[in-house]
Amino acid sequence: MVILAKTDPDETLLEHTEKALMVFKSIKDAYPETPKICGVPEFWEHLFYSIFFHDFGKAASGFQKALSGMEKWKYRHEILSAGFVSGLEYDNQPKDAIAMAIITHHKDVSYLREMFQTYPSPVGKKRYTEKLQELTPNFEELREIQRKIPEISGKYLGFELNKFRERESIEEMVDSYKNTVLPYKKQLENDELTSLHGKYGIFLKGFLTACDHLASGGKYGLLCGIEDMKAVYNFSEMRKTQSQASETKGDAFLIAPTGSGKTEASLFWSHANQNLSKSKRVFYLLPYTASINAMYKRLQRDFKDPELTGIQHGKAMYYLYRSFEDEEDYLIATEKAEQVKNLTDKIYRPYKIATPHQILKSMFGIRGFEQNLAEMSNALFIMDEIHAYDAHTTALILETLKILKEYQASFLIMSATLPSFLKEMFKRELGITTEISFTESELNEFTRHRVSVLKGGIFDNLDLIQKELDDNKKVLVVCNTVAQAQKIYTLLSEGIENCGLIHGRFILRDREEIESKLENLNLLVGTQAIEVSLNIDYDVLFSEPAPLDALIQRFGRVNRKGWEEKIIKPVYVFEQGSENDKYVYKNQEIVSKSLELLSKEDILGESRIQKLVDEVYSSGYQSSDLASFEMVKKNFPKFHSRIFPFINEKENKEEFYNLYQSVEVVPIQYKLEYLEEIENRRYFEAMKYVASISVGQYKKLMHNNQLEIDSDMIFASVEYSPELGLLLASEETILGIF
Repeated sequence: MVILAKTDPDETLLEHTEKALMVFKSIKDAYPETPKICGVPEFWEHLFYSIFFHDFGKAASGFQKALSGMEKWKYRHEILSAGFVSGLEYDNQPKDAIAMAIITHHKDVSYLREMFQTYPSPVGKKRYTEKLQELTPNFEELREIQRKIPEISGKYLGFELNKFRERESIEEMVDSYKNTVLPYKKQLENDELTSLHGKYGIFLKGFLTACDHLASGGKYGLLCGIEDMKAVYNFSEMRKTQSQASETKGDAFLIAPTGSGKTEASLFWSHANQNLSKSKRVFYLLPYTASINAMYKRLQRDFKDPELTGIQHGKAMYYLYRSFEDEEDYLIATEKAEQVKNLTDKIYRPYKIATPHQILKSMFGIRGFEQNLAEMSNALFIMDEIHAYDAHTTALILETLKILKEYQASFLIMSATLPSFLKEMFKRELGITTEISFTESELNEFTRHRVSVLKGGIFDNLDLIQKELDDNKKVLVVCNTVAQAQKIYTLLSEGIENCGLIHGRFILRDREEIESKLENLNLLVGTQAIEVSLNIDYDVLFSEPAPLDALIQRFGRVNRKGWEEKIIKPVYVFEQGSENDKYVYKNQEIVSKSLELLSKEDILGESRIQKLVDEVYSSGYQSSDLASFEMVKKNFPKFHSRIFPFINEKENKEEFYNLYQSVEVVPIQYKLEYLEEIENRRYFEAMKYVASISVGQYKKLMHNNQLEIDSDMIFASVEYSPELGLLLASEETILGIF
C-alpha cells in the first residue's frame, strides 16, 4: 500500500515531502543569513529533518482510512510524526527543537496540552500507544523513505545527511509530547529559557509552516523581486531624491514634498538594498486602507505581473473579492480572492502593501506570527506617511522596528511633514545616520500654495466658498468632525451638480461609490479622510483649524502638480472650528500655535514647512500624547519579551485588537438585506452594509438602547443616508437643516 499525504488529487507522502523540500530549497536560498541571526550554524539541517518527518504520522492506518472518507480519525498525525526524531544522532537540544517544530506545525502547545496530552494523563498515554500501533502496517514503507535521507538531502540541502539511524519498529519511537512539549512549557514557567524559546524556535516553526502550506497550495518556491527597478521606472532624468535613494545602502530617512516622486525613490532604495537573487521581501507600509488599495493597483500596473504584489489590511479579502466580482459569480470571485490572499499571507510574494498593524500582529504573538517574523527577517521596510500616526501608534511602530532590527531588517522612513524631534528620535533609537532630502532652493521649486487664515469659522465664510464655486473652481472643504462635514455639505451642495461628501461613517458600498468619483467633483466636503493618499487635485481649499502637519496634508490635495508650471493656488484656514474639535485634537495649544504661525505667511515656500512644523512641535509630545508615548515605550518591550514560539495566547490576541478604536455596525434599515446575504452565505456582499463607529459612539448608542445583535453583527437604530452617512443621535441637530 502506498502512503497518501493528501487526496483530491491523490498525493503520496513522499511526493508531498519532496514538494515541501522544494520550497525549503527556495527559502534556504532566499534567507542565507538565518543561521547567523538565530545563532544556530546547523539550522538548515534541523529544518530539513523537520520537513522530512513532519507528515510521517499520516502513515497511521486510521489516518489513511480518514483520507478515503471511511471514518474520522480524531487524532493528530503530528504527535506520531515527531516520534521519528528518536533516530537523529544529535544532542538533545536539536532533537527537541526538530520534534517541537513537527509536533506544533498545525496546533500550538496550549491546544495539544488541552486536547492531546500523552503524559501524565493515563487516558492520553493509552490513546497515544494505540495510535502508535496504527503505524505498524505501513512501517516498512516508512523505513524505505527514511533510507532516502542521504539522497534527498543532497538534492535539496546541498549535501548528504547521515546523522540518522533508521527506525526499525515502533518500539524505538519516542513520545515527543512527554519528552519535548512538557519540558519546553516547564522551562517557560521557571524562566529557564533556551534558544528554542527565541529566534531559533521562531525560524524553525515559521519556515516549516511556510514549506508545508506553500507545497499544499501548489507553489514550490518563492517569487523573487523586480530584476531592474530602473527599467520599470525608466525616467529620462531622476529627481535628486530618487537618484540619492537609488545609491543609498542601509537605513535612511527620505523627506520630500507631496508629488515629488517619493514612491519611485523608495522602490529605487529597495532595489539598491536587494541581494543578488532579488529575494529580500519588501514591505510597503501605509496608514490607511484607501491609500493601500491605490498603491496596490498602481504596483500591479507598474510591475506588469500581478503575482509579485500582495495586499494586507483588515478588509483585504473584501477588496480582493470586489476586484473579481464583475467578471465572476459570487463563489468563483470568493474562491479567487481567498487564493490570492492565502498566498499573500505566506512567504511567497516579494512585495506587500500593508498597514503597520499587520506587522504589529507578529509582535503580539497572534497565530502564525512565527512565519510572519521569519519572513520579515532581512526584509526591506518602506514606512510611508510616518507623520500620520498618533503618539501611541508611533511608539508601537518604533518599538516594532527595534525588534525587526534584531532580525537584520532595513528601513526607509518617508514623510513630507515629520517634526524633527520625532525624526531625531527614530534616528537615535534605530541607529539611522542617512537622510535623503532636497536643499532649501530645490524645495522651493515645489512651492504651490498661498495660505490665508480667515477670521471666524466656516459658517461665517460660506459666501466666500460659494463665490469660488460660482467661479467654476474645484472646491475642497475639510471639517474636523463628521457632523460638521454633514452640515456643510447639506448647505453647499444645493444646486451643485457634481459634488460629494467623504468621511469614515459610510457603509462600505457607499464609501466605494464616493471614492470612485473623487477626481472629477466640483465640490468635495470631507473630514481627515482626505488627508490620506487619495489621488485628488482641487483648485482651492477651505479648512477648519488643525495641527500644522495635518493642514499641510490637506494643502497637498490642492494644486498637486502646480509647481511644474509655477502656479500658485489659495488655501484658506478658518480661525475657529466647532465645539467638538477639542475631542478630535486634544492639544488645542498645538492648533493655536499652528494658526499663529500660518497667519504670518503668504506664499508658503516649501522650505518653510519643515521650519514651521518644528516650531509648532518645539517641545515634542506634550500632556496626554507624551503619557501615551512613554507608556508604550515602557511596557511594550516587557510585553513582547513574553511572546514565545509554538504558543498562541488568547490574551495577546485581545490585547492586539484593543488597538483598534472602532466598532463595526450595520444601519438598522439594511438589517434584512444584510441577514439575507448571510443566510445565503454571500458574506462579502453582506459586508457592503457595514460601517465603522468609534468605541465612544458605540458605548453611547448602547447606553441609549440603540443597538441590537443578530447573527454576530451589531445593528444600529440610527438614521442613515447614502449621501450623508450615519446620522448619530448626538448629532441630530443636522436634521433641522433639511
